[in-house]
Amino acid sequence: MILCWENLHFLTRYSNIMLEGSVDQYSIPQQEKQTSPISMITGTTALVLVLPAAVIALMELLDQIEWGGESRWIIYSMMFSLTIISILLISGLYLVGFIKSDNAKMSSGIYLIAISTLNLLIRLRYLNDDREMGWGNSWFEFMQMPWVHEQLELAFLGILIGALIMKK
Repeated sequence: MILCWENLHFLTRYSNIMLEGSVDQYSIPQQEKQTSPISMITGTTALVLVLPAAVIALMELLDQIEWGGESRWIIYSMMFSLTIISILLISGLYLVGFIKSDNAKMSSGIYLIAISTLNLLIRLRYLNDDREMGWGNSWFEFMQMPWVHEQLELAFLGILIGALIMKK
């Protein structure tokens, strides 16, 4: 009982030390990050490129369906197109400044890393089948062909962009 009384006495005795007002008055003001003009131009360009990429993806999908492509090739085509469109869309939104919160950056980065990693695994499997069919003896020789390394570079680029978005 005495201990409680002493605590109450202590609180009432030193209550005039407490700060009054809102917490915002005592916090250090942080300047809002402004988007540079170069980032705005680059982001807008990436966002504008989403439309032609989507049109090409739909034309490719219709071509696959028209020629009676296997269901796995149709799914692969959709996966490859979704990766490209996602990279353009998320990069554009980030550079323009629409993705600002840490949660949005983390989820966007994780999404890009996941979809690009899946794209990379599908492409490696697909390219391994092509290599075994006679396009090259070793992976080193096979990787020197432009149509091979360009496909893998896109997947690595998506992983890198996703990591950079998460970091900032």
